[in-house]
Amino acid sequence: MTTLLALLTLVTSAVAQTATANFTGTGTISVWNSSDWTTATPASSLGCLSPKGKFIAPSSDAACGVFTRLDNYPYTLSTKEGNCTFSDETQERNTESIYGGTDHAWNCLEPYEANIYDDLYTIDGFPYVFLCSGDVDCYFDARLVPAPGSSDATSIWPFRWGSQQWGITPGHTMIQLVWNKMAAVQKRGDAVEPAGSRLSLEHGQAPALRGPKVLG
Repeated sequence: MTTLLALLTLVTSAVAQTATANFTGTGTISVWNSSDWTTATPASSLGCLSPKGKFIAPSSDAACGVFTRLDNYPYTLSTKEGNCTFSDETQERNTESIYGGTDHAWNCLEPYEANIYDDLYTIDGFPYVFLCSGDVDCYFDARLVPAPGSSDATSIWPFRWGSQQWGITPGHTMIQLVWNKMAAVQKRGDAVEPAGSRLSLEHGQAPALRGPKVLG
């Protein structure tokens, strides 16, 4: 973790960088097949997240969920279905993963009250607005990839790894979530400065950003 933090710099809201500045307001979330943020491109898109926070591959982008990010604490995401979280214990667990067996799938629901631990964030210096969770974990785990144009919906979890399982769970797909900001008509003075301190990649550095190794 020390090495990772050495490659990241905390910057204040006075420094507006592209990724964080774009992760505001409303948008959709694309799902990309990616295990390396430095080589990921829109060509690896597999679908998007639904209003319930599930991974779908619809025939029309109109089926993708429209997410709103709070511009103040706790900076969480919500859809018309409610607030989004990995803490909904009614959702299935990632039981096929050695280290993710206690993780619950992402879900957007009412009347759940979101807290700071539900926050997804991005990092300045990314070529796209990749979303991260927890302790600098910018990858996620999908058990299945929905068939294009189908009504299939599959769960996603945080990516977990350790000495017994260095990569994605066999049969699963490692994915990244990408924010697509929707254009908004703003009145003069309505612009909101990106909130709080955030992480920034140093020029030329490319840390893995896979989250901490799980012991055991």
